Amino acid sequence: MDAPRVAVVLVGQNPTPALLTSLTLPVDQLLLVCSDGTLPVARRVAEAVGRIARERSVRVLSVGADPHDPASVTGLLDTVRRALGGKPWYLDYTGGTKVMSVAAALHHEESLPSQARAWRFYLDSHSDLLRTADAARPDHPVSSQGVDLRTLAGVHGAHWLSDRDPEPVRRFLSGGDTALARAHPNLPESERNGIAAEAHVLSHLRRLLGGRPDTEVLGSRRVADPYRPGGSVADFDILVRHRHRVLCVEAKTRAEDVVARAGWTVAKARRVFGGATLVLFVYSGPVVDDLREQVTAYNPALSARHVHVWNLDALTERVTTFAAARDAFFPSLADSPSLAVPTVPAVLPRSEVTPGPAGGADPGPTPPALHPGPGDGPLLVTPLGGSRLGALAALHAHRPARALVLPSRQSLRARVREAAAGALRAAEQPDAPPADAATLRSEGYRDRVRLAADPVDGYDSAAVQRAVQGWIEHEREGGQPVVVDITTGTKAMSLGLARAARHGGACATYQLPRDRAVVCLTHGRRELQGRARIDWSLVLSGYEPLTAPLGEVVTGPARDQVDVELLERARTELSAAASGPTEVWWDVSLADPEGFLTAQERPGLVLTFDDRAVGLAAPARRRRRTPEGPLRDVSPGAWAQSVFAATTHLNVRCDVAGTVVALTRPGRDVSRAGELVDWIAQPAPGRGAAATGLRFGEPLCPLVLAVDPAVPDPTGALATDVSRL
Repeated sequence: MDAPRVAVVLVGQNPTPALLTSLTLPVDQLLLVCSDGTLPVARRVAEAVGRIARERSVRVLSVGADPHDPASVTGLLDTVRRALGGKPWYLDYTGGTKVMSVAAALHHEESLPSQARAWRFYLDSHSDLLRTADAARPDHPVSSQGVDLRTLAGVHGAHWLSDRDPEPVRRFLSGGDTALARAHPNLPESERNGIAAEAHVLSHLRRLLGGRPDTEVLGSRRVADPYRPGGSVADFDILVRHRHRVLCVEAKTRAEDVVARAGWTVAKARRVFGGATLVLFVYSGPVVDDLREQVTAYNPALSARHVHVWNLDALTERVTTFAAARDAFFPSLADSPSLAVPTVPAVLPRSEVTPGPAGGADPGPTPPALHPGPGDGPLLVTPLGGSRLGALAALHAHRPARALVLPSRQSLRARVREAAAGALRAAEQPDAPPADAATLRSEGYRDRVRLAADPVDGYDSAAVQRAVQGWIEHEREGGQPVVVDITTGTKAMSLGLARAARHGGACATYQLPRDRAVVCLTHGRRELQGRARIDWSLVLSGYEPLTAPLGEVVTGPARDQVDVELLERARTELSAAASGPTEVWWDVSLADPEGFLTAQERPGLVLTFDDRAVGLAAPARRRRRTPEGPLRDVSPGAWAQSVFAATTHLNVRCDVAGTVVALTRPGRDVSRAGELVDWIAQPAPGRGAAATGLRFGEPLCPLVLAVDPAVPDPTGALATDVSRL
């Protein structure tokens, strides 16, 4: 069979993987497949590829408005297959939703010869390798030829206001302090010191990295503001690119400014350049030995993996070669060869390419004619990811006779079996009170749930498939229906689960918590019965039930980090508006004499309504940097970053079953803070900070509300009955 000359590349919210794959695969035609919601992203990728690789034709195709409809994915790819007239095609299933990826990979597997696994890829972001589905074939480094900083910003919807370094920096680089003073004689000393620090770092990095074809070093760049024409939404002191990875450098004269600016710097860097981004702070003042630790203490999410902190003298003395800079800031690329020309093997040996049954996929048993309902007592396999919520919801959705909870090496397994048994009992006995461990055991619920003794490698699709198939074959009795949930875990894990389902004639399903429905890859969408009863203590780590008014629990300087009065107001109104039961959980770090300093990075309260969670975040506008330190004003950018950190915190635990309401008081440029939250979160039209209604579905897009605690508002968003959402 001839080599593929066409590649289908899935595109999701993060455009970088699609861009790199499109430049790596040796094809004449690229088909970028997205959903209606990611059409702008796919079009930006298409524009960039068309500019860099002019010899390739690029088309953007959408599966439609619903990225969780497997039929629309397979229907579109079947149209592509027919248009190609039987010719082979590459597939990169890295982007898109999990349903899009799994449906596309299964269709590719069925449509081509069985040995064509070498033409199916996903991009491993940790190693920057295109991993093939054929374990016998080598992985391939991605090509970033033609990619520059402007391109990476452009595919993320950002562009500079100017392509030149700022004039004061240029003055200093050409003539030092004398030239700067002559051009700007009235410049305050603090500004002059800042310009000098920035210029020293820029000059040093250009000496080390300048002139290499795969590396760029740019001076300060200001990002155009999409909300205010002519304005800037963010700025960077120095930008460094090595291949497709980016280092955003901030030069500071005071060490304490590093701690205060770290969160917003990381947020804006990832918004403009995506996940393959690191931040480097270089400060020119006296050495502070524990400054790196101070950054992590202030915001635990800012680990050393993402944020580097160096003193200027140490940087210039220790990082003196290109290799030293690469090893310090781009270690994943140190041993990876740079591709001048893509080297993905274009042709499989003819002797290896023979059509397998059913176009390459083993036919296996036939799935049931109808999707098994909760009363059919199916077997269930559900993965366990970083959040336990998906596994617990799967027990409610399918109410199996027996279930296997399959953990990966990254999963948190404590108390999972008991919680799963409790979720199953609550689904079958919704009016019964919660049961303790002895009751779950005596009623047989605990025996109906098994937790796999050996966790699987979430990046090894074949190992996942073997583990699931083995359990199904051992447990299945006659024609008992089987459901395999693919919601949680990596895409490789989900694909292994889906293959096991197909091999065993089972239904592979994906949960849609936003709509309380599941999508079966064979039978389509099915609504759920009732609401899952979640053991939120297992999901909300770091939170405890609130048994007294928050103002009585949170005392002392902790009250300066978050606006306790706003949190209490929102809790009271949302609880009163709910027609169903409500539980209230509080962030216990607020009572920690040191930990309270990071409380603004998390929801202060979380309200749970059966299977829904609303996080309430109220970062204060004046905060302390040390337990006994003075109160300092917070910029709109720093406030927005705290809101987004709180949103991410809840999302890790609750995914689309959770949403965040960010509370602030009127005034203090509320609109600007809301714009910055929107800019980071990139919400769908009408869903961002400017929206007025509380709803679920976009868990990384918080709702920003300006609330006056002294003025009741019975018709506003806080009057929403979340029990009905």
